[in-house]
Amino acid sequence: MKKKILIGLGIVIVAAAGFLFYQSSQAAAEDEGTPVELYEAKKQEPLRLKGQVQPVKKQSVFVNEEKGPVRTIHVTEGQHVAKGTPLMTYRWGEIVRAEHNSVVTSLDEDAKNDAQKPIMVLKSEEQVIKGTVTEYDRSKINLEQPVDIQYVSNGQVVQGRVTNISEMNNEPEEDSQKGIVTYNYTAVSDQPIPVGYSVEILIPRDEIRLPEQSVFEEDGVHYVYTVNKGKAEKCQITAEKVSGYYILREGLQENEEIIKDIKGIRDGMDVTAE
Repeated sequence: MKKKILIGLGIVIVAAAGFLFYQSSQAAAEDEGTPVELYEAKKQEPLRLKGQVQPVKKQSVFVNEEKGPVRTIHVTEGQHVAKGTPLMTYRWGEIVRAEHNSVVTSLDEDAKNDAQKPIMVLKSEEQVIKGTVTEYDRSKINLEQPVDIQYVSNGQVVQGRVTNISEMNNEPEEDSQKGIVTYNYTAVSDQPIPVGYSVEILIPRDEIRLPEQSVFEEDGVHYVYTVNKGKAEKCQITAEKVSGYYILREGLQENEEIIKDIKGIRDGMDVTAE
């Protein structure tokens, strides 16, 4: 009998200890508050457009057999020439001259006997960056807009500007994504970039986007929750809803943090940022 009483007393003690542990755990959880993930309200990363540095003008020189054989070639491959510089002379004295300030990018003396091949190709020193932009991003760039131009090869960044955006779209390429329409754009760099280099045009985007699940509306007014001294704090904002997110207009400072998912959150609730 005494043994049974001791066993029963032990069970009661264990149960009481478990209950007290549960209560203290609950109290600790309440003290810590509901865990929430924060979202930093910062400006979007710049839009990146691929481009390539190309000469504005190109001159291909072919042999004209009616003018006789070529007597002298006056330039070498890689040479910089000014407009009007003699490039080659025919036996009967006629001279071919550079049409622009250019660089002799290729020279093939064997083509003196083949009128189908260019004996030399010159590319103007004036350069431009050419690329395409999709229909979704076309409205995000503007003429004369300042941009950063980043070398793909080494990450070097120089400044430039957008000089042209085509009004007419391109014919879709065979390997392009179905239904994606593209437009040609051009840009120029403030500093010379070697012709042929691949670059990225970085278009700044000043808008701050907020996740759709971070914003709620009451009586036509938009709100988010910030965290102040461990409590959720309701904050009024001005925002425009677009597909899948909100664009912040007013109400938050750049880099200010808000609760990312406000489901179940109330003003003044104890919260803990994860």
